[in-house]
Amino acid sequence: MKILHVVQSLDPAWGGIARVLPMLAAELAQAGQVCRIATLAGGRYGTPPEVKGVDVLRFASPDGSRFGKSPEFSARIGELIREADVVHLHGLWTGQNWAAGKAARKIGKPYIMTPHSMMMPWAWRRSRWKKLPAGWLFEHANLRGARFLHALAEGEAQAMRELCFNERIEVIPNGLNVSEFEQLPSPEALEARFPELAGRSLLVFIGRIHPQKGIVQALQGAFDTFAAAKEWHFVIAGPDEVGMQRMLAAAVARKKMTERVTFTGLLSREEVRALLGRAGVLLQPSMSEGLSMSIVEALAAGVPVVISEACNMPEVEAGGAGRIVEADRSAISSALKPIVASEEVRREMSQRARDLARARYDWHGLIPRYVQLYERAAQA
Repeated sequence: MKILHVVQSLDPAWGGIARVLPMLAAELAQAGQVCRIATLAGGRYGTPPEVKGVDVLRFASPDGSRFGKSPEFSARIGELIREADVVHLHGLWTGQNWAAGKAARKIGKPYIMTPHSMMMPWAWRRSRWKKLPAGWLFEHANLRGARFLHALAEGEAQAMRELCFNERIEVIPNGLNVSEFEQLPSPEALEARFPELAGRSLLVFIGRIHPQKGIVQALQGAFDTFAAAKEWHFVIAGPDEVGMQRMLAAAVARKKMTERVTFTGLLSREEVRALLGRAGVLLQPSMSEGLSMSIVEALAAGVPVVISEACNMPEVEAGGAGRIVEADRSAISSALKPIVASEEVRREMSQRARDLARARYDWHGLIPRYVQLYERAAQA
C-alpha cells in the first residue's frame, strides 16, 4: 500500500509530531508499506531528517509564515495524492492541510487525520480568534470529510467526539521500540556539559517550555518537594518556545533554588536517552496532550512518572507506574514527596513502567493496527 504522510515540519525542535512520524513511517516501510512524507523545510521549518526506507519530500516556504504557505507544495500535492492509496494528515491549522484536504476530496482519495492533541479542550480554545477563520475556510471541512479521525488515546477520542465533526474515530497510540531503552547511554557526556547533575537524584521535565506543558505548576511543585529532599535536582530539558525561560529563571532565583534547577535547552536524542538513564522521576503536568512521547519514553526507560489527567494515560496509575494528579502545585508536590522519599517505591514503579511500555506501546504490536486502519480507509 502507498501511504502519503503530510506534516508541516519534521525538524526535531518541533517536538512530538516531528519525533513520532519518522518512526511510524520507518516501521511501516519495514512492514512492507510504501511511505512518503511531504513536509516543509528551511527557515523556521528547519531540516527534515532522512528516514530509513521512506521518501521524504521537502518543500520550501519562502515567506516563512506560521501558516506554512508553499507554492511548491501546493503545485505538487495533487500529483502526490493521486499516486497514493491513502493520505495521512498530521496536525491541524496548516497550509498543508488546506491544500492536501481540498485536493484529496477533489480527487476522491481517502484521507485520515491525526490532530495530535490539537482537538483537546485546552488546545482547541487557545488562540480561538485565529482558529475560527481557519476552521470555516478549510479545517472543519477536512475533519468532516476524513475517512477516519485518528486519536492517540481514549481521552483524546472523547474530546474529538464532543466536537461532533466526525464519528469515525479510531484509537491507536504512538509507539517506540522498547528494546532501545533497555540499555541507555552513559551520562558522562551529559554530566560534562552540566556538572551540577553529577551525584544528584534527578527530577526531570522533558518538553517545550510552554504554558501548555504545565511548566509553571511543575516548577512550583518541585520547589515545595525539594524543601525536604535536599539531594534532588530539577532538570528542565526542552526549547524555550515562547520566551518563558527568563521569567522562570527569575522565579528560581527568588526562591534561592538556582543551584538546584538546570535549564538544558533542546537536547539531542542521545542526550535525552542519557538523561532518562539518570532520571529518578519524570514530571509532566500538561494542560493538553494527545499522547506524550516523553512520557512513553520515560516508561520504556523504567522512570516513574507524575503526570496530569490531561495526559490521557489512566493506565499509568492503574498499572502502578506513576501518579496522575491535577495540574496544580499542591497536588504535584503531594504526589512527588512519597516517590522521591523512597528508593523502594521508585524501584517498584520502575519495573511496572517497563512492563506497561512493553505491553502497550511497542511498535511490534502497534504497526499491524496501523496497517489495518490504512487498509480499511482505502477499501471503504
